[in-house]
Amino acid sequence: MISLEALLNAYIDANIILALGAVIWAAAQLIIRRTSLKRAHGAQLNLLYGVLIIVGVAPFAALALWPQAQALNLNLSDMIVAEYLDGRFAMAPTTFEALLASRDTLILEVTTLGTTTGTMIAAILTTGITFAALRTLVNLTRVRRVIAQSYLWRQSGRVQIRLTDVSSIPFSTRGLRQHYVVIPSEMLATPADLRIALSHEFQHLRQGDLSWETMLELLRPLFVFNPAMRYWKLQVERQRELACDQQVMQRKSLSAQDYANCLLRVCTNAVHRQSHATIPAVALVQARGRRNAQFLRHRVLQMIEGGGGPTRRWVVPALLVPLALSVALSAIAIQRSGDWSQDRLMLSTIVNLERLNQRNGY
Repeated sequence: MISLEALLNAYIDANIILALGAVIWAAAQLIIRRTSLKRAHGAQLNLLYGVLIIVGVAPFAALALWPQAQALNLNLSDMIVAEYLDGRFAMAPTTFEALLASRDTLILEVTTLGTTTGTMIAAILTTGITFAALRTLVNLTRVRRVIAQSYLWRQSGRVQIRLTDVSSIPFSTRGLRQHYVVIPSEMLATPADLRIALSHEFQHLRQGDLSWETMLELLRPLFVFNPAMRYWKLQVERQRELACDQQVMQRKSLSAQDYANCLLRVCTNAVHRQSHATIPAVALVQARGRRNAQFLRHRVLQMIEGGGGPTRRWVVPALLVPLALSVALSAIAIQRSGDWSQDRLMLSTIVNLERLNQRNGY
C-alpha cells in the first residue's frame, strides 16, 4: 500500500512540474510569436495539448527512468550542493542543510500532524481541495440541469443538438458517451447566426476540446492552490477559440464581419439576460468580465487579419521534441537524491564539525 508520505511527495512533484511546464510553454510562446506560426492557431492548439500530455506523463516517467537518469547527474539538489561546496554562495552549513531538508521536514510535519505548522497546512490543503471539488460538482449538476431542461432537436450518432430557453449562449459539452450541442431556441429566428454557432461547436468536437475541458475541470480541485493550473486553463480556453474561429471561417468560407457580428449579438443578448456560459462546457463566447471583453476584441482582430493557413504535418512534432525534452529534464532534476554522493558526505562532515565547534564553545 502506498504511504501517505509517498502520495504527498508525488503531489508536490506534480505541482512543481505543472509550474515548470507553464514556464516552458510561456517561453515557447514568446518564440512562436516571432515566427510565421503566430497565426497558425490550430497548430498551436495541437502543440499545447501535446505539452499538456507530456506534463501529465512526466512525473511517472521520471520515477521510471530515475535509475538511468542518476548516471547523468541531473539532480538539482546535488547541483546546488556542489555549487555551495565550491564557494559560489555563502551560508551557514547548518542553515544550508536545513534548507535542503525543508521539503522532507514539511512532508513529515504534514503527514504526522506533529507540529502546528503541519496541522495548519494539512487543514488548509484539505479544505481548499474539498471546496473546489464541491464547486466542480455544483457546476456539473448545473450542466446536467440545463441539458435536462432543453429539448432534443436533432441527433446524429452520439451527438445531440438540443434547444434551450435557459441559456442565451450556445455551448457544447459531453457526458460519458453522449456529446451535446446546446443552442438557444431564439437563435432559430436568425439562420445565419445558427449556422455559425453550429459550425463553431461542431469544430470543438472535431478538435477534442470537450474531453480536454472536462478533464481540466476535474483536475482543477487537486491543484486549486497552484497558479499554473489557472494559467494552463486560460491558455487552453483562448487557444481553442482562436483555432476554432480560424478553422470555421476557412471551412465555411464565412466573412469576418458576419462571424464577428454573430459573436457580438450573442454577447449583447447574454448581458441583457444576465446569462453566462455553463462550466464545464465549451461556449461560443464568454460574455462577462473585462478579460473576456479584451479577448473577444482579440478574436475579432484575428478574424480581420486572417492568415494562418495549413501547416506541414512535421511542424508540430518537430516543435514538440525540444519541449518534451525540457519538461522531462525538469521532472528528473527535481527528484530527490537517491543516495549519499561524495558532495553530500562532505557537506554532512562540515555540518557535524560546525555543531561540534558550537558545542565546544568555539
